[in-house]
Amino acid sequence: MKKLVLTLLGAALMAGSASAQVAVAKVDVAKLRSAITKAEGDSADPKKGAKAAAWVSLGDAYVDSEAKMVDGLYAGMPENMLTIAFGEGAPAEQTVGGQAYKVYTYENVKVYAAGGTVSFWTPTTVVDPAALSKAYDAYDKAYTMDAKSAKKVGAGMDNIHARGFENGSAYYSLGEFVKSADNFRMAYRASAHATAAAVDTMSLYYAGMAAANGEDYAAAKSDLDQALNMGYEHDGETYYMKFLAQYNLGEKESSLATLQQGLARFPGNENIIDMMVRYYAENDGDVTSIIPIVEAAIAQNPTNPSLYQGLARVYDKLGQSDDAIATIRKVVELTPEDFLSNYLEGYFIVKKGDAEAQALGSKSFTNAGEYQAALAGVNNVFREAVAPLEKAYEINPEQLATVELLKNLTFRLREEPGMGEKYEKYNTLYSSMPAN
Repeated sequence: MKKLVLTLLGAALMAGSASAQVAVAKVDVAKLRSAITKAEGDSADPKKGAKAAAWVSLGDAYVDSEAKMVDGLYAGMPENMLTIAFGEGAPAEQTVGGQAYKVYTYENVKVYAAGGTVSFWTPTTVVDPAALSKAYDAYDKAYTMDAKSAKKVGAGMDNIHARGFENGSAYYSLGEFVKSADNFRMAYRASAHATAAAVDTMSLYYAGMAAANGEDYAAAKSDLDQALNMGYEHDGETYYMKFLAQYNLGEKESSLATLQQGLARFPGNENIIDMMVRYYAENDGDVTSIIPIVEAAIAQNPTNPSLYQGLARVYDKLGQSDDAIATIRKVVELTPEDFLSNYLEGYFIVKKGDAEAQALGSKSFTNAGEYQAALAGVNNVFREAVAPLEKAYEINPEQLATVELLKNLTFRLREEPGMGEKYEKYNTLYSSMPAN
């Protein structure tokens, strides 16, 4: 099975926090510790601890011990605003997960910036490593003692959720998957409290993803199974992730069942299709058994383009190029202005042409005329790819892969009328594109 390589989208880290203040006061760590000590004493006091307010205050003290360290930060914060709020510093260059970052180290927090904006951060001063868990317990006790505390407890749980999700995202980016999973679980747990604003099942999925990357497959399976039971399918990715956890636990039969469930629900999911084909190939299974599953989904919804696209990908994985091309053309009929379907039509045709060109090289010919006729047949296949790829380019001219295919195709066909000019066009475009 292929190695797990997954990322979190930075835009999801701190949605809604862009209103954070710019002016940042110096954090008084001793005061934060003192607040916790006082709140712990009040909650332990027989008289004060008999009131829900003491436990709400304890929860607030724990949350503040984390929140104050990063107050004023938000994902997407311009780097110049960061330096105004926290100080210029002397940022170091660091590559994390293949991404280059400028790392600003301040008294209580380390901030990672890329592309001129803040990506994520981690505290360098930790008052209590178990602060969020202790805060949850304190708030929950307050609510148990007095349901009238629901509003304050709910606000506290929402703060725990925000801190947990933020921490989970940062630790994931740093490759600290155990910490990441723990924080995402904490985020989910807080969001699932009766007083919280909304249940965040996405955090369960991220917890499972982090656990799988950290090779804690049992925990990953549990997290992802719970996410599925709560209806969080993530366009089929939750099934795919659960399969990886089960397969690595040695649960081959149940892992296959998970893939089959995912394929039936999301036959267009490329990861599921790819893994189904690989699973059958590695375990001497009937790869063609995937096709009826996708066809059954199409029968129920014959105008859904993603189902045909999924079937086309299956045929492509099986090396059945004509079926892949014919099926993806149905997608183009349904969504003629869709970039991906037009691109895939051209791509599948190019793959067919490549296979025929390779076969041509192994054949023997009795004369030059016979070879030229066979070569013309191969070029006829390649020529079919130009139109859908040009359509894909017209829809999205920023995709380097499209331009590269067109450059290579038109170079091959450059002796044909009009193809030389097309080659010059796409070769120039390819050379000028920033990703080149």
